[in-house]
Amino acid sequence: MTPGLRLLGSFHASAIAMVCLGLLFSAPALGGRLSDATSPYLSKHADDAIDWHPWGGEALQRARREDKLVFLSIGYASCYWCHVLARTTFADQRVIETLNEHFISILVDREERPDVDGYFMEIMLAMVGRSGSPANFFLTPDVVPLFAAGYLAPEAEYGEPGFVTIVHALVKEWADNHQAILADADEIRGQLRDLAEPIPTGTARGRKDPREIAVRSWTGAFDGTYGGFGGESKFLRPNVLSFLLHQGVRRGDAALLENVFRTLDHMAAGGVRDQLGGAFHRYAVDRFWQVPHFEIMLDQNALLARLYLEAYQASGKPRYAAVARAILEDLVARFRLPDGGFASALDAETESKEGFFYTWTGEEVRSALGAEMAGPFIEAYVDRSHGLVRGRSVLRLLDNPESLLMTQDLLRESRSRLLDTRRARIAPLRDDKVLTSWNALTVSAFAKAAQVLDEERYLQVARKAIRSLLAAPSEVYRLPHSRRGGKAGEAVFLDDYAFLVQALLDLYETDFQVSRLDDARMVMEILIERFQEEPGMPFRFTPIERPSDIPVRTILGEEGTPSGNAAALIALHRLVLFGAEAVFEEQTRAISRGLGRYLESSAAFATGLLPALDFKPTEAHEIVIVGNPGDDDTRKLLGEVYRRLLHGTVLAVVAPDAPRENEKWPLLAARPLLDGNATAYVCKNRLCDLPVDTPQALSAQLDKLVSRTLAP
Repeated sequence: MTPGLRLLGSFHASAIAMVCLGLLFSAPALGGRLSDATSPYLSKHADDAIDWHPWGGEALQRARREDKLVFLSIGYASCYWCHVLARTTFADQRVIETLNEHFISILVDREERPDVDGYFMEIMLAMVGRSGSPANFFLTPDVVPLFAAGYLAPEAEYGEPGFVTIVHALVKEWADNHQAILADADEIRGQLRDLAEPIPTGTARGRKDPREIAVRSWTGAFDGTYGGFGGESKFLRPNVLSFLLHQGVRRGDAALLENVFRTLDHMAAGGVRDQLGGAFHRYAVDRFWQVPHFEIMLDQNALLARLYLEAYQASGKPRYAAVARAILEDLVARFRLPDGGFASALDAETESKEGFFYTWTGEEVRSALGAEMAGPFIEAYVDRSHGLVRGRSVLRLLDNPESLLMTQDLLRESRSRLLDTRRARIAPLRDDKVLTSWNALTVSAFAKAAQVLDEERYLQVARKAIRSLLAAPSEVYRLPHSRRGGKAGEAVFLDDYAFLVQALLDLYETDFQVSRLDDARMVMEILIERFQEEPGMPFRFTPIERPSDIPVRTILGEEGTPSGNAAALIALHRLVLFGAEAVFEEQTRAISRGLGRYLESSAAFATGLLPALDFKPTEAHEIVIVGNPGDDDTRKLLGEVYRRLLHGTVLAVVAPDAPRENEKWPLLAARPLLDGNATAYVCKNRLCDLPVDTPQALSAQLDKLVSRTLAP
């Protein structure tokens, strides 16, 4: 955070305070520019009386032409407080009239325009010390922020100024002190330049492994009792936990693994997970994982499903497989669209009540189950004293979190009946826009599930989803970030391409169709062309050819998901291991070298990027199985690979009659069979151990790739 980035810069706070004592206004209502939006959030506001504009050159040019301040509001369709803002402030006639007369009002869906959201979230954090949605900004016509806030009621409440007071103060100051505001804007513009400090580049100065730095940092932040990080609101952080899990296995660090497993157990047993449906809510508002913010997000659940599958691989504990399966089944049931794509989110509220769909009273449970069945269920899941939401209980496992699977099995019939009862309630609204980046993460999760759980149905889900993203591979240059109802948005971002390459590689390692590798290479070539300004540099977030009214960012750090740079760099490494050296090897080496200094200083904030180090030539491995993927002996060898949590490894299956040389993918060149049986080769830099043709022999070789194998 940059010190000194202030509310209105040095803008006359005392003058605003005096004006804020009470002004009322009126103006005619307009509206209607959002009706063609692909975003349900924007579409919902298409008939507002506020004259909303979508983000873009037209709105900003109008602000400059008419010399008006800009009001920018950023939210998303499943955001509870965005709904409250719409019902209160945006419906207030005084607000409507003042905004329409004196401001150019812009509405942004943060999920559809993560570039705009990311830039202004940094500003909000610097100006008010926190960020989140909804986020509201007042800007000069050339997009310099003067004021930032979260939810604002029409009138002052809870120590926050009222929206009406703020807009009237700004109108008066813009009229009376125009030049002073512009001078302050110049000062703020300089502070914004300081805020956007360039990412340090170059090789690391020291010799410390950034993975070790990140492990120490996050280990020190663990809650030793309930898992997770911090002492109040708790975020799920699948990215961080996946990194720590891999490092725990890699290092044979029992204490680290215990912290990760404790976290996963408490998360899975808590109210932060929908105990009947299976998916996770967005985050918990308390230390104990009891009460969530109730929206359910696709990207987060895709990452969590993969995390719990990895935990199952690392531990052999069936409850982690059960949690992963429940997440995926919930995504299929409530998120999947007819074309195979997945919607973005489920709303937090029904009937204007946050969490009502997911919460219960004891009487409701007894009515659904009857007295005999209700007693054991209430004892297991319903806390009627703590963690209530408007007097209603959030279901959570009250016993030891490790008993999750046993309790689910014992109360299977009760859970099924309550789920049927819940289906009769008004369901949360679904944000049915399809985001390419989030859908690609979902493809990866289902591909991983097909591998680890050996379930063909999950592979079919992944295949249909990837077809929905790549219906015409030749059109991938015009890949959209968002689409809905047959209409595609115009924007696209690094994450869309990077996660798509990752998904294609994950699918190849599941069904071994070489076309997946071909498509991955094509998408990566386009990614480099569109998002890399100079060879060997990290990738920018927005395409080079797209003009922007805000600074272009290169993102390496992360919050909920890995950065596009993380996914792209790991995918480059994987493509090189498969044999794309001529195209990508020098790029991969140069980018990795250039990030050394950044990782040295910021490793804990880029845990999605750190696994790229596992693919260094000194650490990475290739596993090649010669055989037909559908044959029993091949499947047994694959099973040995899939049941382990391996790092820095690529997997290929080569047909027994493959050509002796493969110019496109050298790793897929023919290798001999042993005694006519499916045969496995475990290699490093293409130098292989002795080939083996039994699961036991392969198991012994694979065990050498990790520090140790944990007992179930």
